[in-house]
Amino acid sequence: MTETAVIIVNLNGMDHIETCLGSLFRQTYSDCEVILVDNGSTDGSLDFVRRNFPKVKVLRLEKNTGFAFATNRGIVQTSSPYIALLNNDIELEAKWLQNMVDVLKNHPQAGATACKMLNFFDRGIIDAAGDVLTRAITAEARGHGEQDFGQYDMADYVFGPCAGAAVYRREVFDQIGFFDERFFAFYEDIDLDFRMQSGGWKVMYVPSAVCFHKRGATVRTMQRMAVKLHVRNSILFVLKNVPSRTIVRRLPSILTSRLRAWFAYSRKGHTAAVLQGMMEAVMRVPEMLSERKAIQAQRKVTVEYIESLMEFGASPTSWPKGTDSI
Repeated sequence: MTETAVIIVNLNGMDHIETCLGSLFRQTYSDCEVILVDNGSTDGSLDFVRRNFPKVKVLRLEKNTGFAFATNRGIVQTSSPYIALLNNDIELEAKWLQNMVDVLKNHPQAGATACKMLNFFDRGIIDAAGDVLTRAITAEARGHGEQDFGQYDMADYVFGPCAGAAVYRREVFDQIGFFDERFFAFYEDIDLDFRMQSGGWKVMYVPSAVCFHKRGATVRTMQRMAVKLHVRNSILFVLKNVPSRTIVRRLPSILTSRLRAWFAYSRKGHTAAVLQGMMEAVMRVPEMLSERKAIQAQRKVTVEYIESLMEFGASPTSWPKGTDSI
């Protein structure tokens, strides 16, 4: 058994996968296996991986099953104590995996680690320095679009990692379950982050672990579906996870942020996708409300702690300190 399993979900990633896997096999950390879960690619990228990266274990799915389902299939293929997730449009610096795993080893309270993600095409621009949860209970990539001048170079707690470049402790999945496959894609990692936090786990941001991300490289080929899923899942996430008292207190902000986003999508010609996402969310309300009872019953932290996670914005000084330098 290897110490870490690296799982990559691929969908027609011919333009990206060589760079991703090449950087992965140049890592200073080698105690890992690589599992590529292919979501029904038709561009030859799967054959390319088989020819050029024979050490990669390939799991081929017949169709696009979504990020959550494909990732879960990869996780159950391994018993490694650490699970690294990578998008196929990621390039890693050589010590990325070593630094991420070392932090989990040294911080038993951490269920996952988030890294410093930079823009692949303009490497002085931040893509994400961990994910944050806003007062409107929406997810944001901390620092996204900012010039990188070291403002996120301090190790810290964050709400969660972007699942496109993250390492998780297997115990997290054993305790709180896997990615919710009903989400398909979008908010599935935020849903997991919320359940991690509710279960008493922390998430550590590791600025010394750096990668480069072509954000949206796969999504650009399926914009209508992406809008529908974002609309639907941003509703389901709240109904499934957030304590009732918090929903009531934050309701004006929740409604304002969602309506603003939906109006913006509609102005770009995606009105039908917005309406479809809303309708699908309404259809799933009963099962979300039923499931939230179990989630709230298993919560190991107070409502006050959950609400404190939403008080912080995207500036590096607004997150609570207390971790040692990494």
